[in-house]
Amino acid sequence: MTKLTTDTLLKKGLPKSSQLKNLKTLNLSKMQLETKDVDPHLFSQMINLEELDISNNSLSEVPEKISLPKLRVLNFIDNQVEDVTSLQQFPNLEEVMYEENLYLTVSDNYKVFCLLPKLRRLNNKDITSLANHVRFVNHRELTSRVKTYWEKSYKDKLPDKPTPAMIKSVSKEFLKTVVNHVKYGPNSLKDFTKWKVNIIAEELISSLLCNKKKDAEPQPEPVSSNDDNTEILITPGKKRRTGELDLALGTPTKHLRTNDVLSLALTPTRSSSKLQESPHRSSPSRNKPNFPLSPFKNKSNVTPVKEPAKRGMSTPQKINLRSTPSQKEPDEKRSVDHGRQKRELKKKGFDVEPLHFLQCHSKNNNSDDFRTQLWSCAFEPALDSSSSKVIATCGGESVCVIDCETGKVLKKYKFPGEEFFALAWTTLTMISNEGQKRKVNVLAAGGRYGVVRLMHPKVNMCYGEIKAHKKAISIMCFSPAHDTFLFTGSYDKRIILWDIGVPDYEYNFRASQLLTLDTPSAPLRLCLVPSAVDQYLLAGCDDGCYVWDITLNNQKGRCSYHAEFSFPIYKKKSDDNDYRTIDGLAFLNDDLIASKSAMQGSIYIWSWKKSFNKQRSKSSKKMEAAVLAELKWSQTELPYLTLTTSSGLCLFCGDESGKVWIYDLESCRAELQKGVSGGALKEPTKVIDWPAPASKKGQMEETVINNVIVNPANEYLVALTDKNVIGIWKIL
Repeated sequence: MTKLTTDTLLKKGLPKSSQLKNLKTLNLSKMQLETKDVDPHLFSQMINLEELDISNNSLSEVPEKISLPKLRVLNFIDNQVEDVTSLQQFPNLEEVMYEENLYLTVSDNYKVFCLLPKLRRLNNKDITSLANHVRFVNHRELTSRVKTYWEKSYKDKLPDKPTPAMIKSVSKEFLKTVVNHVKYGPNSLKDFTKWKVNIIAEELISSLLCNKKKDAEPQPEPVSSNDDNTEILITPGKKRRTGELDLALGTPTKHLRTNDVLSLALTPTRSSSKLQESPHRSSPSRNKPNFPLSPFKNKSNVTPVKEPAKRGMSTPQKINLRSTPSQKEPDEKRSVDHGRQKRELKKKGFDVEPLHFLQCHSKNNNSDDFRTQLWSCAFEPALDSSSSKVIATCGGESVCVIDCETGKVLKKYKFPGEEFFALAWTTLTMISNEGQKRKVNVLAAGGRYGVVRLMHPKVNMCYGEIKAHKKAISIMCFSPAHDTFLFTGSYDKRIILWDIGVPDYEYNFRASQLLTLDTPSAPLRLCLVPSAVDQYLLAGCDDGCYVWDITLNNQKGRCSYHAEFSFPIYKKKSDDNDYRTIDGLAFLNDDLIASKSAMQGSIYIWSWKKSFNKQRSKSSKKMEAAVLAELKWSQTELPYLTLTTSSGLCLFCGDESGKVWIYDLESCRAELQKGVSGGALKEPTKVIDWPAPASKKGQMEETVINNVIVNPANEYLVALTDKNVIGIWKIL
């Protein structure tokens, strides 16, 4: 037994200091400490302590009333601790080690998952996915069973106006019996289940009895609605652009194998005719090349989805196209209004220079392939202070990772027969076999087969696959608040929240499904609300713009949309279009949203707060979008031309003729903040014309820009086309 004093703590702590508040790590291992030796008042002076090692001692419990607000790592291996509930006083703990405490069981592990919301590692193992499953899925199931037991056995025992004695009696009886009647999970978790059920039951009693007291006064009956209008599409894939051959693919097989690769024949041509009047009745599919697909032959092994393989990512030779200036304008700066008013805007950040034009998604590396459509792209997150210059792109059966500065294709991943529609990056903290932490960027991609493929490009590996949907994946995004939370949207009319977990050093991982959101139609764009990333998800769908409440603790595992936003364009009666296909959606800041409907000819800027906070009838889910401005854009009738935003209220969108429209909304920030909606369309700040690059076959004329993005440092602008060409511009 050792007497702990200020001098002892300063001697054992780092960095060396004369004050306890400056310590960040403290090692008190093997000091024969008992619980009575730990002085909470003395320990609470270490307000900046991040790591505490009290292993190999004789502690019977972790003392309470210790204030260590920044504690992230706690090691109390080889003690005599019997209970872990006192750990909840350290809510910022990310890693805990308590092996060789004889009285702690697997039930205590599950308790720790619930007590510590930021915990990622327990006893030197990553538990992110399992912990989230316990926090949300397990909690949801137990809550449902507790409520069912209450309604079945005790709800009718309380009259409308219960006396305090009756409330106390019923509550006591309910809390006593519920822990024995509600059962869930294996017998080894019996102790945890009783502990968790008791907590849920106490919360339920508190809320129900509070409502009983309120119900003593007359109140209007709440209006409830059930909008579970799930509808299954016949064909996986994106709704076709009018004029393209519509080929029904049927339902993909449950497990895809090498010899199951399909041969498809689709035409890549587009039509300028309008969308179909009723998107629901069309058989959705994507553009495919009109020649048969063949398996990609390389040294990598292609194995069934059922047994995810660690597929290699090849490093192909890039194909550069020779860029020549457009004949329409000799100068690289483009006019704002296409000839109506020849004035140049020399605004910083919007003068661009064509840098690279790549043809790296070709079928079988065929340089004559100008048919493969490119759909999605995202810049790799920066792992240090430098800006990211690496971008991932997808289209056809491949995903490419490209260095924008050099134009070099760093990595290329191919899956024969697949057609990739969506991708997203996240940064995970992996632990090496030596126990060292390192941050890695993981890329998720999905498409026609409804499978999410998880890749670690730096080590040339596709380390896992998740069978996410029965039909094609149309969109995906990671949560900025939880690096393992992935939202996937599909043509099965569902958005699913996954916890993809963190792979170990052998790339073993565990994924779990946390939440399913039913959508009225196929989701095309997903946006988490920046001011409430854990509460609301906004989606642009084939038939409108919807928002869901995604608060996990309040969900039953599956729910329909919370509300639908309507726009002024819906009221247009001059033609047969309903303009409800929201194919562009992005936040400019915490409040302002940019969105557009197919064939709208303009882009709306509207306020999330003003729209969502509007009063509406309880029986209606309709909300009027509070439009603050309307931006002039192309009059194209082609759908699925998405828009993106960047810092400083900047907006980018491509069109059907290869132009990139740029809007700098900083000049009208004050107007937008005041909520003043002007009548006239706002002109773009700049329009970049397609530079007509030339290949060996000749000059490539106008093309459709499916997607356009700018890196966070505003150094490079990247555009994806429908002709298998990636355009990269340097922002001057």
